[in-house]
Amino acid sequence: MRKNFLILLTIILCLNSCKDNGETLLPTVTGAAYDMLVVGSPQVWKDTAGRALFELLDEDTPGLPQSEPMFNISFIPESQFDGVLKPARNILMFKVDEHAYTQGKVHYKKNRWAKIQAIVQITAPNQEEMKKVIEEKGQEIIDFFVNVEYVRSLQYYRRYSNGKSRQLVIDSVGVALSIPDFLNKTKGAENFAWLSNGSLESRQDVVVYRVPYKSQDDFKIENLIAVRDSFLKMYIAGPSEGSYMTTELANYPPTYREMDVNGVYCMEVRGLWKVEGDFMGGPFMSRSYYDKKKNDIVTVETFVYAPQHKKRNKIRLMEAITTSVDFE
Repeated sequence: MRKNFLILLTIILCLNSCKDNGETLLPTVTGAAYDMLVVGSPQVWKDTAGRALFELLDEDTPGLPQSEPMFNISFIPESQFDGVLKPARNILMFKVDEHAYTQGKVHYKKNRWAKIQAIVQITAPNQEEMKKVIEEKGQEIIDFFVNVEYVRSLQYYRRYSNGKSRQLVIDSVGVALSIPDFLNKTKGAENFAWLSNGSLESRQDVVVYRVPYKSQDDFKIENLIAVRDSFLKMYIAGPSEGSYMTTELANYPPTYREMDVNGVYCMEVRGLWKVEGDFMGGPFMSRSYYDKKKNDIVTVETFVYAPQHKKRNKIRLMEAITTSVDFE
């Protein structure tokens, strides 16, 4: 009898532990990276507020040479949103009800029906309020979904990490990054590291470099680009003699935005790179962080070269690496 009691007690404790953890009972998310399931009223979806939401999610991914939407959008009426669809990786739900709501609001949730799931719910009393929320919180909504995609990528990279490439970055630049195993072609120098998958058809690269911080002017876009070009010209040669990598400025000026990343000042830059003296090019994204402890600027950049392929997912997946900086 005592033995049976102990077995029963163990089972109860295990079940309670699972309930406390919550996520252990959740399924894995379904769908591909940057898939978006929109759930709501078909009438609103076809009207002005719904069109505003569609346009937000369908905007071109910034920094790409060709037009590619930020998300692959699917719509389902709320009445058809059942158990099969609930584990979708990214869900945006909206509800317009003048009796239930007095003002437009955005609610952010994670891991409700699946592990590493991102859910945004927009509630509003009318379409005008819903549209206002979309206009005011649009970038915040996009960032929420993108950041969760970064988390998913980093979880994979940490599971299949490249310890040798990670150590190269630590030794050369003095920061630690989550480096996936496929970045196995490397070059290191003082205050500089270059990692690549070495593919001829679909190149994915990361460069990391450190420079002294002198003043806030160092974070101006023209100064960040000048530093970028000096490192790339020095270390990344093109395929023909005398060619080298640089920034495309004339036809596609880089865009930038200031950020605070876990209390660290950062400047994010997106644009196109090209090879001076040859015909190669593609998108890049960089984050330049202020290393307060060493009074330096550390830049982590990713760029891709895939002339025959779409580039959104390729560079977005690599962007996650730029968010994983851990100052040594």
